Amino acid sequence: MIERDLTIHSHGNSLSGTICLPEESARFPLVLMVHGTGPLDRDENMKEQHLNVFNTIAHCLAQGGIASLRYDKRGCGRSAGDYYTAGNSDLVHDAIHWFDALREYDFCDADRIFILGHSEGCIIAPQVSMERPAVAGLILLCPFVDNMESILIKQATQLQKEFEGSPGGSGLLRRILSRVMGMTVASQQKLIDRIKSSDTETLRVRGQKVPAKSLRELIRLDPCAIFSQVTCPMLLIGGEKDLQCDPADGGRIVEVAKSPVDAHVVKNLTHVLRLDERPASILGSAELANKPVEPIVLDLVAGWLKKQCFQ
Repeated sequence: MIERDLTIHSHGNSLSGTICLPEESARFPLVLMVHGTGPLDRDENMKEQHLNVFNTIAHCLAQGGIASLRYDKRGCGRSAGDYYTAGNSDLVHDAIHWFDALREYDFCDADRIFILGHSEGCIIAPQVSMERPAVAGLILLCPFVDNMESILIKQATQLQKEFEGSPGGSGLLRRILSRVMGMTVASQQKLIDRIKSSDTETLRVRGQKVPAKSLRELIRLDPCAIFSQVTCPMLLIGGEKDLQCDPADGGRIVEVAKSPVDAHVVKNLTHVLRLDERPASILGSAELANKPVEPIVLDLVAGWLKKQCFQ
């Protein structure tokens, strides 16, 4: 396995990434990886949480003869720009710039570039494929087709339920903090309404900067309409215990898609791509990061790509 840094320029921003190649010299099929929500670096890590998703997948693919490119979001890691002012459209354009740049390298088979998205990346990836019909296929980890406002309210409902159900003294503290910090369904709806009526790139909420432009653009998207325009093959991997992206949405994507779709729901898999045999919980996700990415996810991705590329 060989890794080296690459840099491109997208709308005036210098974006930094890592190309991961098999040992031999050739033109390889390549997977471009697109992040979920948050100020994430090329491995889907940020200060509060280290998931190490994309580097784990990249190393697995290299063993099977498939290259990959993972990159830092705008304003994250070693990429320039401002994460908070970047909208969904900006992130789509950044991914398109990477796709276009990769086609020019001698290690890349330009006819076999796939896009892998995780969480929010699952709505960015199909938008890239709509702009670039040469995309060979989409790999979507924790895909969704529900509208973003509904997703945000469902997440707030789940969090409020978990806070309210916390027992003992620690539970009391959690309940107090949830109200002080606005972690309730009512406060989430109030924030959504404020974002929808705003026209600024960012907002300040309880002293915290909120990426208003990004959320506003996501809320306006129609995921069903987007997926109905995808023409390349897709691999969908949902988690049975994913409380952020409904695993049933994979079936809804199959219904609207006009391309071949291979859909899976992995038992006990969570949004962070780790297994958890306990009752499903958003608050419990943080400690799962200490576990490795679930091997079945790696096997499904590698196996599907092998069929697409080598058979």
